[in-house]
Formats: sequence, C-alpha cells, structure tokens
Amino acid sequence: MWIATWCLGFVLFSCPNCLYVCIGRAAAQNKTNCDSQVTKSKPQNLTVANVTSRSITITWLAPKNGEDGITNYYLYYSHDNNTYARLMANTRTHTIVNLIPYTEYQVHIVAKCDQYIKSESSDTIVQYTDVDGPGPPIITNATCVPGTNGTSIFLQWTTPRLFYRSVDEYIIYVSDTSDTVKNFNISLPKDSINSNHNQYIVQNLTDNTMYELKINGATNSFLGNHLIEGEASEPRSVYLHKDCDNDNTSKNNHNLIENTKSLLIGLCCVLGLLFIVAVVLFWQVYFHAAYYYLEDPPFVSHTIPTLPNSDWWKHKQESHVVTVDGFARHVANLHVDGDIGFSKEYEIIQEESMNFDFSTESSQLPENKSKNRYLNIVPYDHSRVKLHVNNIPGSHSDYINANYIDGFEKANAYIGTQGPLPSTIIDFWQMMWEQHVYVIVMITNLVERGRRKCDLYWPNEGIETYGFIQVKLLKEELMAMYTVRTFQVHHTRAKKKKNVPLGRTIYQYHYTNWPDHGTPDHPLPILSFVNKSAGANPADAGPIVVHCSAGVGRTGTYIVLDTMLKQIKSEKEVNIFDFLKHIRQQRNFLVQTEEQYIFIHDALLEAINCMYSSINRKTLTSYLQTDIADCKIASFASDFEKHYKMITSFVPPDYMLISANKPFNRNKNRSQEFVPVENSRVHLTPKPGIEGSDYINASWIIGFKRLGEFIVTQHPLENTVLDFWQMLWDHNAQTVVILTDMSEDTDSLIKFWPVDSDTTLDSDNFKVKSVQEDKIGDDYETRDLVIQSVQDDFMLPVRLIHSKYSVRELSSLIKLLEIVQMWHLEYQNGPIVVVDKFGGTEAAIFCCLTTIGKQLQHENLVDISLYAKLYHNQRPGIWKDIENYLLLYRALELMSGGSCFNVLPSTSITSINNVANGSHSSLTLPNGNALSPNKQNGVLISQS
Repeated sequence: MWIATWCLGFVLFSCPNCLYVCIGRAAAQNKTNCDSQVTKSKPQNLTVANVTSRSITITWLAPKNGEDGITNYYLYYSHDNNTYARLMANTRTHTIVNLIPYTEYQVHIVAKCDQYIKSESSDTIVQYTDVDGPGPPIITNATCVPGTNGTSIFLQWTTPRLFYRSVDEYIIYVSDTSDTVKNFNISLPKDSINSNHNQYIVQNLTDNTMYELKINGATNSFLGNHLIEGEASEPRSVYLHKDCDNDNTSKNNHNLIENTKSLLIGLCCVLGLLFIVAVVLFWQVYFHAAYYYLEDPPFVSHTIPTLPNSDWWKHKQESHVVTVDGFARHVANLHVDGDIGFSKEYEIIQEESMNFDFSTESSQLPENKSKNRYLNIVPYDHSRVKLHVNNIPGSHSDYINANYIDGFEKANAYIGTQGPLPSTIIDFWQMMWEQHVYVIVMITNLVERGRRKCDLYWPNEGIETYGFIQVKLLKEELMAMYTVRTFQVHHTRAKKKKNVPLGRTIYQYHYTNWPDHGTPDHPLPILSFVNKSAGANPADAGPIVVHCSAGVGRTGTYIVLDTMLKQIKSEKEVNIFDFLKHIRQQRNFLVQTEEQYIFIHDALLEAINCMYSSINRKTLTSYLQTDIADCKIASFASDFEKHYKMITSFVPPDYMLISANKPFNRNKNRSQEFVPVENSRVHLTPKPGIEGSDYINASWIIGFKRLGEFIVTQHPLENTVLDFWQMLWDHNAQTVVILTDMSEDTDSLIKFWPVDSDTTLDSDNFKVKSVQEDKIGDDYETRDLVIQSVQDDFMLPVRLIHSKYSVRELSSLIKLLEIVQMWHLEYQNGPIVVVDKFGGTEAAIFCCLTTIGKQLQHENLVDISLYAKLYHNQRPGIWKDIENYLLLYRALELMSGGSCFNVLPSTSITSINNVANGSHSSLTLPNGNALSPNKQNGVLISQS
C-alpha cells in the first residue's frame, strides 16, 4: 500500500497537471453520462399539491435516468393566450404565485443538465385556481323601518363590480356603541344574487342606539366546501330610536300648531298651502308615474324635423350626377394636377356651408354648454334631436349634441352625434331608447394621439344602468379592423307587455383603425364595415346612430359612403357633391377635410370595381363551379381577369421602398422583387450606431381577427439569421411555418436554426437553443426551440413547422392549415411567421387561405378579392400571375363544405399525429368528400 502511495506521489510531483487531466476526464465522463441519460427520459409524476386563488404548488420526481446530472428545471405555465417560463433550482417542489383567480392553467416542466435542456417535457397538468372573494359592495340606502319602534334597519346595496364566478352570499356586520358585533349571512335568490337590487331588513335591534353597518360579498370555493369572504363596503351609520321615521315630521307639525294657535289667518294659510301641495302631489303621481311606467315609446314622426328638400335625390342637379360606368373617368379627372378638381368642389361646399344662417341657440344655453365636447361643433336647432324632458337626476333639458341626417330615399336615416362625455352618457342612452335605435356606429378610439376622444359609455362587462336605461353586454367580437358589441337594452320603468320581450338588442359596430382627421390606409375594409353595419339595421328600426369624436368628419364620411352605395345599387349613379351639400344643412362640418372628400370618391370607385366580390356560403357551390381548361369560373366569367388586374394594380412609389433600397440593406434581400413597403414593414430593435439595424425583409399581413396576425418573410440569408431570431424575440412570435423547399438550392437555403442540442445561436441579448425534433405523419417536421434572454430567466418557446410539399398541392396545404391553427391557438399573443424562399406567393397563399377560412366559419361568406388586394398592397408582387389568384378559389372549393379548423379534437401533438398520420395520397374533408391526388394543371383537385 505504501509503495502505491509513494509511486502516486512521485508521479504527481513530477507531473502536477496529471491530476487535472484525471479530474477533467472524470468530469467529462460524468457529463457524458448525464447527456446520454437525461435525454431519454422526462420528469415523473408531476402533481398538484396545493391550490389557492392565486397560487399552485406542484411536486414531481426526477427523470428515471440521469437524476444525478440534473442542475435545474424549467417551469412552463400558460393560461388563455399567455405563456410564462421560469428557471427553478434543482428541487422537487415549487409554488407558482401571482396567478389569476378562477383561471385554468396548463403546467409542465423540463429538466436541465449543465448548459443545455436535455429531458423531454413532463406530462402536462391542467388546474384551475380557486375563486377569490368579491370586491366591496356599495351601500345605497340604510334607514330605519317605519312601524318597528326603532328596532329594524332597511338596507340596500349594489353588487360588487369585481367578483369571480358569482356572488353566492352576503354577510352583514352590525356593531353598536359597545362594539358588540352581530353578523347576518344572507343568501339571496339565485335570480337576484348578481343583480343591483339587493336588500335586507336587519331586525331585533335596540332603540336609542347608534349602529354601524358593513357588507361583505362572499363566494363559494370552486375547489372546496368553504365560503371565501371578500372586501367590506364602506361603513354606514344609522341612529335608531322610537318613531325615528317620523321624527322630522313630528317636529314640523308641533311648530306649525304652536304658530297657528293665536292666528286664524295662519290656519288659512296652512290650508291653502296644503291645497297647493295636494295639486303638486297629484301631478307627480299622475304625470310623473306615467313617465315612470311608460309604454315602449312609439316612433313619433311629428317630433322629427324635416327640411323642405329632404327628398334631395328627387331635386339633384344633373351636372353633378355621374353614372357608374363613367365614375372611374370622373374620379381620374378630379385627381389630375395634384387633385385640383377635388379642391375646387370641396371649396364650393365649404363656402356654401359658411354662409348658412341656421341658429344654434339651444347649444349656447348655460345648462347645455358643458354638454358639447368641442366649442365649435354644435347642432343646428332646426334638425337637432330632442330628448323627452324627465326627472332623471342631472337631466334638466331636452338637449343633446345630435342631429337627424337624411339618407338615400329616406329622411332622417341617421343621427350624427359626438362621442359621449361623462355628463352626457345618460342622455345618449335615453336617445337610443326614444329613437328606436338598433345600430350604433362608432368610428373613433377612446384615446387617440394621447387625447381623450370619447368616454366609455357602455359596460365593459355585465350590466350598467344609465338613468332609467339598463344596458347589458351580451357579446364582444374582436375583428382585425373593428369590434362588434351586442347589448341588451331595456327601460327600467317600461311597462311589461304580454308576449312581448322586454327591451331590445342593440349592436355597436366600432371601427378601430380610422385615424382622427384622416382616412384609412385602404378603402376596402371600410367598405366592408359600412355594408355589414348598415345591413344590420332592421327595416322598421329608427335611425342609425353614427359618432366619432366630434360627430362630423368621420361620421359624415360614413354617412356619405353608405348613402352613395345605396344610390349606386338602386340608380346606377353617384351624386356625392349634391348630397354632401344637402346634409351640411343638417349638421355642420360633415366630411371635415378635403382628404376625407377624396377618400369617399376613391372608396366608391373600389366598391364599383369589387361590387360582387363577397361570396355567400349559400351560393358558394354554384359560384365555384370550375372549368379548368378554359380558366373561367361560372358567375365570374370575364370579370375574373378584371378582378385580378384590380387587386394587383397598386405599384409602390420609390419613397415607399426607401428602407429596402438603401445600400446597406440591399444585401439583406434575396430579390428586389419582394421587399417590404414602409407602412407595413416589420421593424427590429435598432442597434446604436449601426445603420439599417432595424431592417429585415419582412412584412406585416392582416388576418381575420388581428391587424398583425402574420409576418411574411424570406428564407434567411447567412447574414440575416440573427435578424430573423431578433424579429421573433422583439414581436413575441412563437409559431414559424416554413414553406421553403430546401432541396432546390442547398447553398443559399440554409438551416437557420441550431442543428442539435449542443449548439446555440448567440446574440447580444439572447441565445437560441434546440429542444427537440418531431414529425407529424410523414409530411411535416416540427422543431421546438427556446430563445433565452442573457439578462434574466425569461424564455420564449418557438415551434418551427416545416412542410415538404408545395402549397399548390391543396390536400397537403389544408392539412398544414389545420396543424398550424391547432398549435397556434395556445400562443395567440404573437403573430404567425410564414417563410418561403422570397417571402412571396407561397406565404401569401397560406395566409390568405387561413384568413378566408376563418371568415367563412364566422360569417358564412368570404371576401377573396378584399384580402387578396390588401395582401398585395402590404407586400406588392406576391400574386405573380392569375393562376396564383385562381388557386385561392380552388382551395376555397375544397374548404367550403365546413370549417377545416375544427377537425382536430385536441391541441396535443399526439392527437395531431393521430389525425394527420394518414397517407398523403388521400384526405377526408369535414364534409365527407375525399381529395384524390389526380393532378390537373399542377394542382390537386376534387373529383366529381
């Protein structure tokens, strides 16, 4: 033994580095073992140990193999469309905090070995957090109850504004001067527990005592059997004693008797006073009650003013009437010489408006001045909307800043008004009720350019009562350009009619992408919005209420567009000039800028060119009968080529391509044919001192639900790989669809992701790591990666989905749409990035079919021309030939039997594999039809 020890010492003395070599080899051997072991297993038995309203405690076991090599764990948890990642110590338990009550969370973990994530993901657990206590109620009334000798208190309160799931009970705390506390648990009827009509009588109290009362809401635990108490209301004090309800009256009567004992005339005065009071009370009871319990108000025509020339369409000046066939030439003539024709027409309208001598006296009354959002935008007296005078607190006149405005062959078709102020919200809803309004068109955001443009006049959720009008938000649908809110509205004092529903449904169409004093980027979305919002108004309804901020610029533009569209459809002619002159006699400053006047003309020209571009699901089958040989579509005939020329007519001027053409950016473009225009290009976070560091060849593309639903980009070059990942990092993009055939050009079409788990892509702010690769069937590959911050522990999970088939093979494309949608549903807070070689046609086809598929599912119609033109304007050149455009219709024919996005029953990869693992030679569609691989003109088509 001593001989071995002496030899070892001699070796180390003569070669001290040998020790480090040995240790290094041992460590390397351990790392090798960790690498080989951990990659083959996953954390075990992930379990929920404890749940509260704002936390979830989880426990787990290490992977079966490689437990000794684990250094950390990554925790992933998500809810709704949000995903979070945390780096945890090498432990077996963790509490996730700061969660949202009554919310479903999905949780899984991944083990980490040294610098790399090595394990598979654990099984995902799904867990709801518990409910939390409601917010504080508001006590609205606390008084003694007559006839109880001061032993009972009548209590009224409102439902808490904030609660989770429901308010199941109320707890009333009653304390007196001796600090004795009584509490009453109140379970109200289920049909009233979440209403604003909560009341209770607290009994068996002691007279000659001051009481303090507080109310707490409470909610039954979602996960247990206990009651979760919420915040207490502000306290209210009530002094109880015998005859407290008659105290003031007794004193007054006593004083009256003492003062009239010696004077008979005093008694006469009292009798006279009582007579007058009786008359007043009679009026209140009879007339006031008649208002409180009114019938649904009839549409009284005599209350609505009309001008002598309200039938303006019968007295139009022939010189300004333009036929539909001649409208394109008319607009072109107005555009020449820097829009000089528009300037002359608009100047005439402005001058005539300035010479109007219509009174606005009502708007200048002291009690009405504060009801105007802008001092110079006030309603004319002769056409203003008048409210019924009532006894609502704060309402003392019939004034509201609103005017009746004529439409096509219909007097008073619209009401133009300002965005409501806090002080006029009650008046606004009173007007909705009295004027039988069913559609509100809102063309402003609440805040624009940092300034308040309109106040929130509807309930964000639940029910709000404005004066006597109760408004309940039933539904809110967010689209890319606008939002539709559905309200149930009724008058709280309206008399219930037998077999007649109480109240009515009102739709609010809120356009969210129209700048103040300006115009939308493109007219097609606003034309679609006008048609849908105006079409929602029933034939027997009152006026459509249109408002922006002031109720003149964007409001007037909407009204002119809707009226002219009706005139085009009915008369095949347009008369913008005369109509705008006419309605300016009803509300001042309508169509407030020359830019808006020009936009009306350009938009109507687009409408004429695309008049029949929307396809209804009912007529879809006959519309899409395809004659491939002749390249025609029935019902579209020769117009198809005209539509293609229309959607590709936009040619971007040089100033819109300035970034793409800068010398230091040109080498970042694969082709100068496919480059982003300025108003839709994707910006990167710029690097100080580096020119062009904010540039990448990528464009934002609109979707059905979101303005920036997609990013279309080229396959990265060697010098733009880190720019690509920077784009994903900057814009929280977690889904990448790769449509590139990388076998066609192996030199330039590089793999822009880490090829294995041992390599990373490193940037100044992040690094990209590969997690795992997988397949969906034989046709699609997936790669899961993470982008990890170098400053903190934040990580962004990213999935690449790569199809080996061309998008022109429609069966493969439809399967790809399904797969991407099912994956992306969990990550909706970022865009889908779509990659093809140049960021061109293949990516555009994928985005467009995704969008029109959602539109078909949601609206039962499709606007192919609308989206195709918008996509071309956002990334010019993407429709290289008419065959690309025709391909959209062929794909739509295959999708039209039903939604292709709800085929897959689960979001899990396992379910996707089960559905998509079939042969590429055949795919069954939702309507039961099968697609066969018979090719004709290079595309897969269905067989009849």
